[in-house]
Amino acid sequence: MFLAVRRAFTQFLTDPRLWLVLAASAMVSMLCFAGLWWGVREGVAWIAGHWPKYAGWLKYGQGTLGFITALLLFPTMFILVASLFQEKVAELVEARYYPELPKADGASLKSSILAAIRFFVLMITVNVIALPFYLALLWLAGSGAVLMLLVNGLLAGREYYEVTALRRMGRRDMDASRRKNRLSYFAAGVGIAAIGLVPVLNLLAPVLGIAVMVHVFHHRRD
Repeated sequence: MFLAVRRAFTQFLTDPRLWLVLAASAMVSMLCFAGLWWGVREGVAWIAGHWPKYAGWLKYGQGTLGFITALLLFPTMFILVASLFQEKVAELVEARYYPELPKADGASLKSSILAAIRFFVLMITVNVIALPFYLALLWLAGSGAVLMLLVNGLLAGREYYEVTALRRMGRRDMDASRRKNRLSYFAAGVGIAAIGLVPVLNLLAPVLGIAVMVHVFHHRRD
């Protein structure tokens, strides 16, 4: 795991092609983040306008609510962003560290985006269901944040593994490999989710997440 992270960061620092991918990824991520924040704020304002008796406390808390909701759902945003850049990042990583491998079949942009949207909905659903637990545990020495990290790490690890593994193996073999190495993929997912929760650094998550998972996949592949 540490080797995968070190290699991913090393390539990012020395490969200008990844900088271009990161620039595009950061732009899309920031647009998604801004759109999500704006949507929550406007939604709260609309509710307050139609139900005046709630206007006072809703308008008072809409800025905080918008920030908390955007922060909570941002890990799901870079899943969508990753679907746009995952093939290019994986190709660059494999060309540098695994040149002996044949060219991967890859996945079409359409199928990648559809899979990412499906998983995006799943992550939103799971996080909304878990939100009361996050809030309840916030008072216990920040354990709510730990729970959120573990939940999103589990989901992110599964998604990043799938988009990486399906480039080179069928679904049956992919499922078997995942069951055998689930702890490694979970640990990688937690690391990716942790990057996604750090301001500014979270803009690296779509690029570094795929790069890290490519290394983990090849190290653990049967």
